[in-house]
Amino acid sequence: MSELTSTETKTILRITDCQLMHLRTLGKIAFEKRGGSFFYSLPNGHSALNHPLGNALLNWHKKKHDFPKTNEPIKQKSKLALERLLYEVLLPVNRSLGNPIITYGFTSFELKKHIQKSSPSGTAPTLDQHSSYEINSAGRQICSRGGAACDFYIEGLPTSNIVRFITQKLNYDRIYYYGNKRPLHVSIHLTDPLKHLQIMCESENGRRYPGKKAFGDQAIILAEGL
Repeated sequence: MSELTSTETKTILRITDCQLMHLRTLGKIAFEKRGGSFFYSLPNGHSALNHPLGNALLNWHKKKHDFPKTNEPIKQKSKLALERLLYEVLLPVNRSLGNPIITYGFTSFELKKHIQKSSPSGTAPTLDQHSSYEINSAGRQICSRGGAACDFYIEGLPTSNIVRFITQKLNYDRIYYYGNKRPLHVSIHLTDPLKHLQIMCESENGRRYPGKKAFGDQAIILAEGL
């Protein structure tokens, strides 16, 4: 199924309207017409990670960590999961609600080691899906859950609005909601999405702890009450 708008396709391929039209008329790009709009699949050799949101998924750490290496997925399954996170969550959110500002994205094994050494507080690499399907030095998957995850917010929009949109309309695995003025954590899974919404609470001394949770249709109801 074709999943990218004309604007998204032009941005990823770095081409003009005219060039996209020529690709379409020459049969060099797969597309569908829905109403008055075209939706595209990328040609072989191109990745949705070349979209600015894909770049943000990989390079989010540059403003936070003094990490000199590249933060690229090694496992092909990780790349597929990160692309699916774009297709199923970030791009639909961007079209409907506004630009997602990613505060925590993909975390390679090397970046994970750096963070665990320099600033591990609040991180849970074996659970949070930020390392996708990457493996550690012992050859074991860093996060047994797999999938892919990111934390983000939209400037000027309550986070609860984003949670309601995702639970009602999108295919997600897990959402962790920390409050209206904080980024949410959202993940996808390639095969078994749980559609799990977890509300996180904070004690008087600042310790976070899990509150209400729900799955599937019950998650939609829980999100309505935020």
